[in-house]
Amino acid sequence: MVRATIIALLSVGFAIAAPIHPRDVTLDPVATAQAQVRDDTATRAFSAAEIQASNGQCLSIDPDSGDFRENLIPVSILPCNGSAGQQWDVITAGVHNNVPGTALFVSSLTQGCLNFDPRRAAGNQVLLFSCGGRADGGGTVTNSQLFTFASNSTSIPLLPTNQADTCLFSNNGLLDDTSCDTSSPAADEIFTIVGGTTDSSSGSAASASAITDVAVAISSSVAVTSAASTSSVAVTSASTTSSAPLITATTVLDPAAVAQAQVRDDTATRAFSAAQIQSNGQCLTVNANSGDFRENLIPITIQDCDGSTGQQWDVITAGVHNNVPGTALFVSSLTQGCLNFDPRRAAGNQVLLFSCGGRADGGGTVTNSQLFTFANNSTTIPLVTTSQANTCLFNNNGFLDDTSCDTSNPTADEIFNIVGGTADSSSGSAAPTSAITDVASSAVATSSSVAATSAATTSSVAATSAATTSSVAATSAATTSSVAVTSASTTASAPLITATTVLDPAAVAQAQVRDDTATRAFSAAQIQSNGQCLTVNANSGDFRENLIPITIQDCDGSAGQQWDVITAGVHNNVPGTALFVSTLTQGCLNFDPRRAAGNQVLLFSCGGRADGGGSVTNSQLFTFANNSTTVPLVTTSQANTCLFSNNGFLDDTSCDTSNPTADELFTIVP
Repeated sequence: MVRATIIALLSVGFAIAAPIHPRDVTLDPVATAQAQVRDDTATRAFSAAEIQASNGQCLSIDPDSGDFRENLIPVSILPCNGSAGQQWDVITAGVHNNVPGTALFVSSLTQGCLNFDPRRAAGNQVLLFSCGGRADGGGTVTNSQLFTFASNSTSIPLLPTNQADTCLFSNNGLLDDTSCDTSSPAADEIFTIVGGTTDSSSGSAASASAITDVAVAISSSVAVTSAASTSSVAVTSASTTSSAPLITATTVLDPAAVAQAQVRDDTATRAFSAAQIQSNGQCLTVNANSGDFRENLIPITIQDCDGSTGQQWDVITAGVHNNVPGTALFVSSLTQGCLNFDPRRAAGNQVLLFSCGGRADGGGTVTNSQLFTFANNSTTIPLVTTSQANTCLFNNNGFLDDTSCDTSNPTADEIFNIVGGTADSSSGSAAPTSAITDVASSAVATSSSVAATSAATTSSVAATSAATTSSVAATSAATTSSVAVTSASTTASAPLITATTVLDPAAVAQAQVRDDTATRAFSAAQIQSNGQCLTVNANSGDFRENLIPITIQDCDGSAGQQWDVITAGVHNNVPGTALFVSTLTQGCLNFDPRRAAGNQVLLFSCGGRADGGGSVTNSQLFTFANNSTTVPLVTTSQANTCLFSNNGFLDDTSCDTSNPTADELFTIVP
C-alpha cells in the first residue's frame, strides 16, 4: 500500500524520523491535574483494556514523554506487560463525546485522549492530548479525538472522523496515520481490544493517575491557546448550574511577562476610571494571583464591596484595543486585563480576564471577545457580548458567567451598575499601582518545567503548542495565510527587550531544532543593515526561545549575529524563497501581521508552531534569488511588504518591492 507518510517522505527526499521521546520533562502537578481530568460521568464500552496492534503488541504511553501537562505524548507500540501505561478506556458518550457511533480512546493512566491532527508534521500527528482538545483541559468536544466505533466491537480500525480515508497504523513501533481504504483496512490497520472490564455505565472510581500524589485543581491556565481540534465545535452557553472555577490565588507571577502582557493604554478614552461595577450591590472582583503567570485567565468573582483596587474598573470606549463605536472594554484598573468572553471554553469558565487585544503576550490589537455593547456614559447596563448574539453576563453563584438572554429585556441578575470612580472622556494619565510592584525583579519565571507552580505557557499558547484549532485567535503561532493589516510605521514603538527570560531547556530542545538536511545558501553569515548586524538575544523571548525581537546593533562577531539562509529543507519547499534562521537559536525570522504594529517581526520556531511541530509556513518565507548578497527582505505572506531598520529594531513597512529604499536593503556577509 502506498502510505501517506511515504509520500511525504519522498516529497522532501529524506526519511522522517519518529518523534524523540524526551525523558527529562518535569511535570507540573497542578497543571497536569487541571489538564487531565477523568470523566466519571462517561459511558465506557471498555475500561482499563489493552489495545493491541496486529503484531500482538500493545499501545503504550509514557507520561514523561510529552510536555509539562502530559499533553503531546507519542503512542508507542511495545510488547504487552500489563502496566498502567498500556491500559485504555473506550468512551462512547460523555463530556467529550456527544456523537453517536464514535469513541474516545483514553489512557487509563493519564486520562489523555488519542488525538489526530493532520496539520502537524508527518510522523508526529498522532499524540495523546487533553480530552476536549484544549491544552489546559478546558475543551468540550473535538472531532480530532473521535474515532468511528460500533458498540462493543473488539477488532477495529482506528478511523479518525476529522479526515476521510485515514487510518492509524503501526509505523516502526509508533502509532501513526496513513491513507487507507476504510471499508477494507489492511492487517496493520486493525487493532484488537483485549481484557479490561466491559462497562456501559458511567465511570466510578478514578483510575490511578500519573500524579496521584497531587490532587490540586486551579483556575484554567491557557485561554485561546493550543488546541487539538481541527474544526470549531459549538459550545452551549453556561447555565446557572455550571460549576464555577476554583480560585486558588497562589500563582507565582513572572514580573517581566506580566509587564509585557498587561499594558495600560494611556491613549484610551475612558468613560469611567477606577469605578466599581456592582451586581445586586456586590462588586466584580479580581485577584491578580488567581490566573496564570502573566495575569491572564483570571476568573471574576462577585463579592462584598471593600474599596480595594481589585474591585476597580476602567470603561474604555476608544483606544488601542477598541475601534468600534458603541462598544466598551471593561478593564481591571489593577491588572490592566480586559474582561473576555470565549464560548469555546468549558461552560462555567468562559468569562475571564485576559490581556487586552486577545493575545496572551500582549501583542494583540482588537478582538470582539472583549467588546461589549455600551451607550455613552451609561451607568446601569447589561454586559452584552458582541462576539455571540443573545448572550449576557450574569452573577452565577458568586462568579461572573454567561447565559442566553433577551438583550432587549435583561433580567435583574443581568444588570450591572457602574458606581463611583471618575468620569473621564480624555485619555488616561498615571497608571494605577501594578499588581506586581511588590514582586522582586528576580522572581523566578514560571516555566513549563517547574513543578508545583502554575504552568507557564507561551503566547502561543497556546502553550505547548498542541495542535491549534482553526478558529483560535489568541495563539502566537506564526500565520500561514496572508492577513491584510496596516504595516508598522516608523513611529511604531519597539518591543521592550528584557533578556531575562528563564528558559526551559527541554522545551527549547523540542521547539528549536536544526534542519541538518537543509540546503543553505549561506551559513553563519552576518546580515547587515547600513553596516550594523541583525542581532538575536536568546533570553529576550519566551521560555522556548520563541517571540524573540531582532535588534540591529554594531557587529561584534558573536553567535547572536550569525544567520543561515535556507533555500530548501523541512521548512522550505518553495523555490525562489529563503528562510533566515538564527544560527544561535535555530529559530526562523517570522512576520505576523496579526500582531500589534512594531511587534510583528520576531524569531519563531521554524514551521510556525510554538513546539517545533510545524512544517512550512509562508510567514517565514522571504523572496530570494540564488546566492544574492544584497537583498530586500520581502515577505511572501503579505504583498508589498518589506522589513527595514526601525530605530534599532527589525520591523515591517509597506514598500515598492521593485525599488526598495536604502533602509530596506540588507547585505549578507559570509
